[in-house]
Amino acid sequence: MYKKTLFVLVGVLCLFAFTGCGSSSGSLSCEKVTTDEDGYKVTDTINVTYKNNKVTNVENINLTEMDPSTVDMTISFANLFTSALNEVSGMNVQYSKENDTTVKYIMTVDYNELDIDALKETFGDDFDEESFYSSKDITIDEFKEKNLTDYTCQ
Repeated sequence: MYKKTLFVLVGVLCLFAFTGCGSSSGSLSCEKVTTDEDGYKVTDTINVTYKNNKVTNVENINLTEMDPSTVDMTISFANLFTSALNEVSGMNVQYSKENDTTVKYIMTVDYNELDIDALKETFGDDFDEESFYSSKDITIDEFKEKNLTDYTCQ
C-alpha cells in the first residue's frame, strides 16, 4: 500500500512539473471591437505575457477605420508623438497605414525595462496613473480587473 501511494504521489508531482499546472505564468490575448462616434470600426487587441503572476510584457494592437482624407494626417501627427515615447526604455510605439481607411497602432511595453520616471516626464501633465503602463509591478489579476473588463479573452 505504501509503495502504491508513493508511486501515485510521484506521478502527480511529475504531472505538475511537466504540464506547468500550479504555475502562474503564461499569456492572454483579448479583443474588443467598438464603433466610434462617426460610425467607424475600432478593433483593439491586447496580448499580455506574465510570469510568477506578474505582467512582464503587453502588446496593444489597435486598428482604427477612419475617413480616407484623415489617414495620412493622423499618421504624421502620431509619429511626432511616438518618437518621444520610443526614447523611453521599455516602450515601443508604431503607427502605420494599413490601407486607405485604416490606421494601425502597435504599442509594446516591456515591464522589465520600463522607465516609469522617463515615461512620466515624456507625458508631463497628460500622464495617466490608471493606464496599464503606469506601474511596473502589476499582477495578471490586477491587469485584467483594471484593463480588460470590456474585452473578450482567450
